[in-house]
Amino acid sequence: MKKLFVSVLATALSLSAVCSPVSCAKAENSEKTLKIMPVGDSITDGYWEQGGYRKYMSYQFSQRGFNFIDLVGPKGADSETFDYNGQQVSYDGNYAGYSGYAIQYIEGTETRQGILETLQDGDYIKTFKPDIVLLQIGTNDILSAYNEGITDRLENLVTYILNEMDNPESTVYISTIPDIDVKEVESWLWAYGEVKWNSSLDEFTKIVQGYVDSYNASIPLLVEKMQSDGKNVQFADIHSVVDMKSDLYDGVHPNEQGYEKMGIYWAGLITEKLSRSSNPENQDTTKPSEPSDEMSFNVADLVSLSNYLLGRKDHGITAEKASAYDLTKDGKLSVADLVQMRKACISSHYTAIPYEQ
Repeated sequence: MKKLFVSVLATALSLSAVCSPVSCAKAENSEKTLKIMPVGDSITDGYWEQGGYRKYMSYQFSQRGFNFIDLVGPKGADSETFDYNGQQVSYDGNYAGYSGYAIQYIEGTETRQGILETLQDGDYIKTFKPDIVLLQIGTNDILSAYNEGITDRLENLVTYILNEMDNPESTVYISTIPDIDVKEVESWLWAYGEVKWNSSLDEFTKIVQGYVDSYNASIPLLVEKMQSDGKNVQFADIHSVVDMKSDLYDGVHPNEQGYEKMGIYWAGLITEKLSRSSNPENQDTTKPSEPSDEMSFNVADLVSLSNYLLGRKDHGITAEKASAYDLTKDGKLSVADLVQMRKACISSHYTAIPYEQ
């Protein structure tokens, strides 16, 4: 990847001969503002918790000394405050998050305003010129049963954002979404109609969860496809951060603990990006580490893991296989493991499952 930030010569000459990647990044970027635009629905907006994940992310930046980072967008203020760990903390509150919005305008079972049209109508990408967009969207599409073509709509939105960015090195992070606690928000899901009424609660829960899993599984494949087309996109996995049982306030929106986890996660991704920009030889840690040469998987393994992530009974994963499939070594199976496995298949000369639009 080309270097995102151009170092100022005077700053570069003043750097110590030896410095950590993060300290180098701070020094190199101290004279260039990095603009970050959080984009999404009510989870980005901060439903139930003013400032949402953004206040925790901003706080993390300040703790790292990243004073060159500027959150931008049509909503919020440059300086807002919240109580954190017994003290009042200031944070940058600008963003572009809209409660109830879908990926794009949709009507039928329910009418949802779209993030795509909102960005277009306000010309917000051109106006605020973000270097990085943090995009998390799609929950409302699933709540309203607009599942068909959801990843195509996402790709269309990301393509628009990239085309509007002035700097070709600007990046869009495309994130997965948290799980939906169907038993908690069953009454919200009336758009599913007969599918809902003709199913038991357990059956309906599995149906909706299947749509969430399918959408989340499609995102790293979309990222890989767009990267192969030369698009500057990266994968983010918020789904792996927010636990449905402990981190949701109402079955959809994170509680304070969930938002804090999200903010720390996003700040970590940006910190890694800054580290790589100052040290281009570093591994790209926004993606799972490459599988070792000793790992060997085939299409059957890909299908088994995919079925497991989609909640299908015929996944055929034994305890032994589960251990082998845990390529990220975090004690659980996730989309990140699926991405690594796919790469292992390619490196082992097996035919990988293609991305289909």
